[in-house]
Amino acid sequence: MAGLAACAGAAEEPVGWPPPPERIALLPPVEFNLEEDFFSSEPIADADTEPVPALRKPRRGGGPFGSAAPVSIGGFWAPATDVVGQPATLGMNAQFARVAAPLVPPSEGSPLWIGIGRFGRLELATDAILPDSRQPVPDQLWLVETGLTHIRPLASGGTLGGTFLFGSASDQPFAAGRDLTLMAIAFWNRPAANGRDEWNYSIFYSPTSQLPYPLPGAAYAWRPNDSFEAKIGVPASFEWRPDEQWTISAAYFPLVNGNVEARRRLGDEWSFVAFYRTDTQIYFLADRLVDDERFYVFDQRAAVGLERTLGSGFTLEAMASWLFDRELFQGTNFTSGRTDVIEFDPGPGLSLQLLWRR
Repeated sequence: MAGLAACAGAAEEPVGWPPPPERIALLPPVEFNLEEDFFSSEPIADADTEPVPALRKPRRGGGPFGSAAPVSIGGFWAPATDVVGQPATLGMNAQFARVAAPLVPPSEGSPLWIGIGRFGRLELATDAILPDSRQPVPDQLWLVETGLTHIRPLASGGTLGGTFLFGSASDQPFAAGRDLTLMAIAFWNRPAANGRDEWNYSIFYSPTSQLPYPLPGAAYAWRPNDSFEAKIGVPASFEWRPDEQWTISAAYFPLVNGNVEARRRLGDEWSFVAFYRTDTQIYFLADRLVDDERFYVFDQRAAVGLERTLGSGFTLEAMASWLFDRELFQGTNFTSGRTDVIEFDPGPGLSLQLLWRR
């Protein structure tokens, strides 16, 4: 559901900004994810396969949040499984698209402006009833968002910038002002005294995140060599490349956004990918009785799959997942005041997505 998270405006809360100008990238999903969650990485969970993405090479001047492919399109399907305590089943399918493009031609040493657009649809195929409100589970959930990212290099060698996204994450998008959502991130990176490492400072806010409050971040990017990087703090992450074939990475952002991934190259065109993730998607239901109440879709997942390089920057990724600890609920935040809790059985999921990484 990582992708679902993105679809929900939940920040798949990423790691590693900004990308170098030659690799225009999109801030994920989040959950941040998200994405990344933007579409974190699966139903829309496989929506965005890099919700808390791995760093592809040592980054200099990186910030708090990770990058994902500038263009992606795909879908996710999970067959129906039994709902706990109700004579019903619940299945999922999702479609998503995302694009990020420079608004002016990028040039080395110049500020970078990136326009962002993303779309997602999640279908919950079920006859289950929300047990407290006695309303049916919404069958369609939508995300429509647009915004921009700005990255400005500083004379000191650091970077300053931010991202702003605005749109709607709801079963009835743009039906009312209270259904609108946004994500705002500001970051400042400055070189460490040794000239190799870096300090990352940030502040993140989204009303459709697990903690819908402004969240400050501070991390130290430690780079002892070209094969290892760790961000120590919040958000936290590491990437280790023991040889030319393997990449192992992990990332964490509060509250329970986590990702561990292993990737092995199988020649010039194929890669094997395995990961574990938590995934949260968050929406505003149009008919909710409490303005601050949100609708959550949560699971954990483990997945394996293959990635095929097609040429001209295009990559096709196919993943098979096992989803567990699955639930729907409403609440004003992720940790307390839950109502309308629905649990449903573990089950498989399949996703396919086409990415363009330039």
